Amino acid sequence: MLGRLGFAGRLMAIVLFALIALWAAGVGWLFLSESRQEILSRLFPVPEQISAIVQLIEAAGPAERTLILKAVSSERLHVTLTQERPEASAETMRRPLAEHFFALYLQSLQPRDVIALSPRGRLPRWRDWHLGDYWRNINRSERFAVSLRDHGYVVFETFGATGPRLFGLPPGFGVGLLGALIGMAAVIAIAREARPLRQLSHSLGRFSSDATVAHVKPAGAPEIRKLITAVNDMQTRISELVRGRTLLLGAVSHDLKTYITRLRLRAERLPEPEQRDKAASDLDEMTRLLEDALAVSRGGFAAIQRQPVDLAAMLREIVEDRRQSGAHIKTELGGEALTVLGEPTALRRLFINLIENALRFATRCTVRVLPDRAVVIAIDDDGPGIPPNARNAVFEPFFRLENSRSRSTGGSGLGLAIVKQIADAHGARLDLSTSPEGGLRVRIAFPQAS
Repeated sequence: MLGRLGFAGRLMAIVLFALIALWAAGVGWLFLSESRQEILSRLFPVPEQISAIVQLIEAAGPAERTLILKAVSSERLHVTLTQERPEASAETMRRPLAEHFFALYLQSLQPRDVIALSPRGRLPRWRDWHLGDYWRNINRSERFAVSLRDHGYVVFETFGATGPRLFGLPPGFGVGLLGALIGMAAVIAIAREARPLRQLSHSLGRFSSDATVAHVKPAGAPEIRKLITAVNDMQTRISELVRGRTLLLGAVSHDLKTYITRLRLRAERLPEPEQRDKAASDLDEMTRLLEDALAVSRGGFAAIQRQPVDLAAMLREIVEDRRQSGAHIKTELGGEALTVLGEPTALRRLFINLIENALRFATRCTVRVLPDRAVVIAIDDDGPGIPPNARNAVFEPFFRLENSRSRSTGGSGLGLAIVKQIADAHGARLDLSTSPEGGLRVRIAFPQAS
């Protein structure tokens, strides 16, 4: 169960289990240290007091009974003698459960006639209770009558609570209320201590998606403050390293393109057309390889300028361009717009890479929309597919199922790596599976724009 809870939830569960264990230990110690009779007599002193008063009155003579009645009567307990059996009236009613409860305490006096009378009228419902109703019910009088051996009755009338009270409330209620307040204070304190860790988690989530440094203010325990400071410094160093790498690759790419341009101009002077075309093709491949490598180096760290993009219109345009080149490609995009938030150039490159990858290894390709709450695009082909054990590795840079380095048989190994980074930067979910057409299915799920 604890595996599903976060840091704050685990601490709260530990505190709750500790309180339950403490309560269980306290109850166990209470029942082991005292007998059941002692516990009940302390919690409910009136029955014990009534039993003692009845024995005292029976042992005294008629002249002494009046003095005993004055001695045992108080503000909360009024004791009188009567020769008539008390009966219920229009204002009072008998309480069989209370009579049975008192009879258990009077077993030492031999079987006695016990009568319990209470004022008529139901107790108010919980939603009707207010402070005035509470005090009226706490302070209402209860009458108990116990028969004597000389055919008389001792009548006890109680005012207020029959058990111990703390500020007019049962001690157990006060302890429970205090425990609830302490528990609430503990929950608030735990949530406050866990807040820096939640902020740190959110900061790391944002950093992993776009490398934007979002420092968290150190707070909490000394160890947590040190952890937050170390993570802030780590984010700064990683961001600087990524920027430096991107700038370095950009400068190298720029300089290499300059030399490639010079080589292209020199290749144009080659006398043989066949050699000239091969040299130009090699230079074009070098240019594309540099662009792919630079795109991978930037990857998800490039800033994404999000704007509404209609994927359906974009895919129809890409497919139409490929059809003009003789590719066998179909679309099942429906008639509705598929709007997502993203960068149009990056999304275009994502789908071009996927479609060209499918056409490179298959004879037919289908681009379709899958029914889902989000915007889900599937690209299916009838090619050889990708083995399940290699479907995660193909997103790594320069990984290729075909070991040769020829772009005509397998490309540079950067196409799917670029696709994965663009999808991650847009918050899209990308997965590979087997196509209904027998080849590979690439499924991209975008969050729908509101």
